[in-house]
Amino acid sequence: MKLLFLIFSYLVFAEDYSIQPYAVISDTKMINEGSTLVKSKKYDVLWTLNDSGDTARIFAIDLSGKVIKPQWLKKYNGIKIVDAANIDWEAMTYDNEGNLIIADIGNNYNYRTDLALYKIAEPNPFYADQSGIISKYLIRYPDQKGFPPSPNDMNFDAEAIFYYKGKLYLIAKTRSTTIATIYRFDSLKPWDINIPQVSAKFDFKSMVTDAAVSEDEKHIAVLTYNYVWLFETEDKENPFSGRFYNKEISLGQCEGISFLNNNEIVISNEEGYLFKIKISDLKK
Repeated sequence: MKLLFLIFSYLVFAEDYSIQPYAVISDTKMINEGSTLVKSKKYDVLWTLNDSGDTARIFAIDLSGKVIKPQWLKKYNGIKIVDAANIDWEAMTYDNEGNLIIADIGNNYNYRTDLALYKIAEPNPFYADQSGIISKYLIRYPDQKGFPPSPNDMNFDAEAIFYYKGKLYLIAKTRSTTIATIYRFDSLKPWDINIPQVSAKFDFKSMVTDAAVSEDEKHIAVLTYNYVWLFETEDKENPFSGRFYNKEISLGQCEGISFLNNNEIVISNEEGYLFKIKISDLKK
């Protein structure tokens, strides 16, 4: 089995010799469209979720890709998020208090007026089979005028969120241009409509699919279909104004990125493959 995995990996990812998968998620039937990765702050696991078409649930996998399943359960279906709806879940991150934020912000056709964030207490993946929401935050873009907007302004989809210096950032997945708008929420009001401000714009050269900030907040990683970007925050209010690096990739449809530690990044694609990249390699 291991030999077949290595041969298949070589054939599939032969275009990019510098990055080969080190593992594959053990249950790709259940986690069939993993759209994000978040390294847990409490447990030695990565959190992920499926996007539109799935129920409201999240999954934990260990660093080798094995799905974590509580031993007391006869049948495991992920961790159900009670009182939440998965219209198009695309991202997760942590808030300032260590809660998980689930982002229902997928908006392929740019027509949605029910974009939302859910806050949940991080469940124990070794015992829990469900978790309830603490609060819900409706969000709306300050610069979207039409639902949907004109064909040359289809820039209000998103799959990337992260916290930096206590504030929540969202990066648009633009369809009419490669220049993405980066939004910032200075605060969030539960059960209300929250409108961010435009923080910056940046040309990521392809659609943004996920983002993450290192634990020491010195680096921000942004994933697109064709690139991995690394930004040195330099402790600035605008973390995208400092030095940055990128690496072109050809690893399938990559949707998830997270820092394993302050020196290493993990990436996942929708086929369930996991890849590691060192920060030092990106800076080369």
